[in-house]
Amino acid sequence: MSYILGIDIGAGSIKAGLIDRNGKIHKESTARTDASMNNDHFAHAISLAIDSLLDKNSIYGIGVGSPGPIDSKKGIIHSSANLPKLNQFEVLQYITNKINVPAYLNNDANCAALGECYFGKAKGSKNLFVFTLGTGLGGGWVYEGKLFNGFDGNGMEVGHTTIIKDGAVCGCGNLGCAESYFSAKGLLGRYKDETGTTLNAVSELFVLVESGNAAARKILDLGCDVLADAARNIVNLLNVDSISFVGGLTQSWHLYGERLSKRIHSSVFPILSNRLNIYYGENQAILGAGSLVMEGEKLNG
Repeated sequence: MSYILGIDIGAGSIKAGLIDRNGKIHKESTARTDASMNNDHFAHAISLAIDSLLDKNSIYGIGVGSPGPIDSKKGIIHSSANLPKLNQFEVLQYITNKINVPAYLNNDANCAALGECYFGKAKGSKNLFVFTLGTGLGGGWVYEGKLFNGFDGNGMEVGHTTIIKDGAVCGCGNLGCAESYFSAKGLLGRYKDETGTTLNAVSELFVLVESGNAAARKILDLGCDVLADAARNIVNLLNVDSISFVGGLTQSWHLYGERLSKRIHSSVFPILSNRLNIYYGENQAILGAGSLVMEGEKLNG
């Protein structure tokens, strides 16, 4: 059996998997990443993640999802707010030197949107926007089955749209970005601003919320409202019929999902709210990366 190799690059790990056209993952592998990695260290991490999958398996295409900014046409990761020491890393060249098959690179949030369109709860949507809730905050848009790429795969960076004027400093260097308020890094940063306390992981903040901690609840509510305002902007601009929130932070959806959904529905035009579906769930990042191969086949006829 032949497979697609899907590779998801994140701030904390590289996840890879062999998938079939029905969205079943047959084998997976993971390697650690962190902000200290330069190009050589990062290349080694990729090898750790994929080499075991290349051995004795038939692979006919490779899809790679990565944080931006990237050059999707040339297969280059320029750098990243969460992987700052990468510098013009030629990721597709590195991988295809190992196995010579068609390979595609795109922004990880774009991949999440494609994966949701092909395999997720919003399958069948004509106008879908996906928010990725993780270390950062990303977005991807699929309209009538076609992914919007922007310039070289860098479109729909919703996490770096300004929601609060002169607000908190974002990893991108600007002030008041949505990512500064609703993302793992954003929530932890705003909690430290509020309390002076450094938490080790965003899961600790969610535990505090569940225990009734007022400061943690205040920070989560603020982040939720910022995310809702970002979603309102998307709905009013693009008239999407579906929004999917995916990624690790959706594991705590029960702590903010109702507030988020109500604020979105109440703030957009009624004619748009009445047709708007809101979903949440796991970011099938490996499937999303792999779906780049299916998208490439479709575009290339």
